[in-house]
Amino acid sequence: MRHYTAGFAQPVSLSFAAAGDMRKTPLPSHQRALVVEDDCELRANLTHILRELGLEVESAPDGSAGWRHIKNSVYDILLTDLRLPGMTGEELICQARDLYPDLIIMVVTGYADVGSAVQVMKLGATDYIQKPFMRDELILRLQKAVEERRLRWEARELKQYSSHGEMGDLIGESAAMKRVKEMVVSVASKRTTVLILGETGTGKELVARAIHDNSPRQDGPMVAINCGAIPSTLLEDEFFGHEKGSFTGAQALRVGRFEEANRGTAFMDEIGNMPADLQSKLLRVLQERECQRIGGSQTIRLDVRFIAATNVNLAQKVKSGEFREDLFYRLNVFPISLPPLRERKEDILLLAPHLIEKICNQEGIPTKQLSQEAIKRLLYYEWPGNVRQLENALEMAVILAGDHEYLSPEHFPGIGRISGSEFVPYIDIPDDGVDFNSLVSEFEKNLILGGLKRAEGKRSRAALLLNIKRTTLIEKLKKMQLSPV
Repeated sequence: MRHYTAGFAQPVSLSFAAAGDMRKTPLPSHQRALVVEDDCELRANLTHILRELGLEVESAPDGSAGWRHIKNSVYDILLTDLRLPGMTGEELICQARDLYPDLIIMVVTGYADVGSAVQVMKLGATDYIQKPFMRDELILRLQKAVEERRLRWEARELKQYSSHGEMGDLIGESAAMKRVKEMVVSVASKRTTVLILGETGTGKELVARAIHDNSPRQDGPMVAINCGAIPSTLLEDEFFGHEKGSFTGAQALRVGRFEEANRGTAFMDEIGNMPADLQSKLLRVLQERECQRIGGSQTIRLDVRFIAATNVNLAQKVKSGEFREDLFYRLNVFPISLPPLRERKEDILLLAPHLIEKICNQEGIPTKQLSQEAIKRLLYYEWPGNVRQLENALEMAVILAGDHEYLSPEHFPGIGRISGSEFVPYIDIPDDGVDFNSLVSEFEKNLILGGLKRAEGKRSRAALLLNIKRTTLIEKLKKMQLSPV
């Protein structure tokens, strides 16, 4: 075998066709790599190879220059030597890993031994390859590192979110929820900015998660920023990060949330609470897809999909001068409106069992069931706090139920009891009286038709809503000569 001083065991002019069978899974396109190598020829060769693989590549001749690149831009892959002028390879690895925990770090060195290999892996290197090496070997190592990062992201997402099909936790078969799911499917594959509208507790972050999980960015991070929970004085630092020494207390460089979301999705919740002075800065990020850290002068390029959400009327805020009109139009490219739970109560029949199972699994107890009376109470309550309030009520009920298998109305003390006045109107009786049987029959007919309408014509669900047996419902339908429409 011929060895080359640039670190390769074969000429760099070799066609990639020779490695085609080995590279069954290509590296993801549009990723960015940084090569830090003091050997000019090897640096050029590595840069050439990575560009042929479809990566955007920059290079640096020493550790200090490499660190400046890393501070001022976002990379997916770092290839670095250990023995470098200026900052050492070990120092570069430590600082790069602290700044970007998911960065793929490949060490390329001619001074290899077991001790140094173990050391750089402990410092956070993803892999270690000794000069001279075959180019195919480098490609396979990179593939493996990229795949490991993808699996790590997936494991992290699975730990935080349970999966229920391609729509995640978007549970519901009502017409309103079906429309929401259709819109998610339509926009997920695009780069389009999405604005999710809905009351508190309707599941806006779940919709953002479904869009991300069904997009080409699903292997990247989804970074959520709650604009309503972070003080306005800290929100800019949260978005953009800061340079060391940029203000009192800035003892180290900090990467902003937008940088963390690179190659993924940035979800800005409660965007309507953003202070006016920050709105103009966010507008520039959306327009230019770039930002600067506080105290920094270097422009950082971003490859981020933006999703925003709000529970307030942004158009009204624009009219009152509280929200920038140009920012509103930048955000409101593809609006998705979430219905409140009171407008899709039929979905409670699907949501409640799912949430009970989730709560019981978290507590390590057998899954409980809802009694018919408890279901009726849940269906007739208006749920001003939407799905979040429903989950909280079910969690309290599970605790109060103790060893009981079924959740009963008494386990829902915060949910008002159903009184006749809630669904039976007061009738003013005229002086000459009424035909009681006719009125009762008419009310029963309207009640059954209302149940069928709410259940979208599904008899089993209508019977459950009306708290009667399905066979009883069918008999009444035949008797009244009604059919579900």
